[in-house]
Amino acid sequence: MTGATGTIGRSVVSGLIDGGAEFRATTRRDALPGSDLPLVRMELSDRESVVAAVAGVDVVFLNSSQHPEMAVHQGGLIDAAAEAGVRHIVKVSAGSAATGPDKPSWVGRAHAAIEARLSASGLGWTVLRPNYFMQNLLGLAPAISEGTLPMALDDHRLALVDARDIAAAATAVLRDPLPHHARVYEMTGPESLTPADIADRLSVGVGRRVAHVRLTLEELRSGAARAGAPEWICRHVVELMQLYSRDESVGAVSQDVERLIGRASSSLAKFVADHASTFGRAA
Repeated sequence: MTGATGTIGRSVVSGLIDGGAEFRATTRRDALPGSDLPLVRMELSDRESVVAAVAGVDVVFLNSSQHPEMAVHQGGLIDAAAEAGVRHIVKVSAGSAATGPDKPSWVGRAHAAIEARLSASGLGWTVLRPNYFMQNLLGLAPAISEGTLPMALDDHRLALVDARDIAAAATAVLRDPLPHHARVYEMTGPESLTPADIADRLSVGVGRRVAHVRLTLEELRSGAARAGAPEWICRHVVELMQLYSRDESVGAVSQDVERLIGRASSSLAKFVADHASTFGRAA
């Protein structure tokens, strides 16, 4: 599995360990926080390390952070997996609203290219397309603790999904991939929420009023730049918010998570309760 130390990957690791699965975790880092699990050092841009990582593997979990060369890097792993005799790849993509060769999101276009390469590879494959992560709100925790939810959206709806549910869905497919061959699953939470709705859920969870503050796209870009984000990430967040404001499908709720994990997907209220201390719960 790739991305073992990432937001989704850490939970996939836990799920595979709990299920007694035998797996090889790869990472660019030295250790997996909170675990003594042996890791294989792999850099997607280094073909030799990729070839070594997929040798003798049956199923690959493919997930990596946004990068200008993401399509090239993930495509190289797909090619190496096909050459190594891997049977199936489970790929985390972007949401369907963003994913396509002609979409206005460079990340979505990259994911579409990777999906096309995977489909043409001759391998078994499954694609998970997640909506906006609830975990993205953790990055806004300082503002939320001060009573504001800054988002570059008005009354547009999102079907936010807990990354832990994406991981649970991925784990279920990894354990038994054959029934999920050539399937694309929409990863959403159980509710379609506006930023005002999200702020209301946060207000209840943290015990103080949180109000949505509408950011302009320039404010969003400059805030990301001040936080140290590279230009291509700044462009990504702006393109994503532009897309979300134009495409109502990002508010559509799917039952795919529930079908894969055998329970309802997690609500935002539960997520906020689980992370109340991070958001600065009132005493």
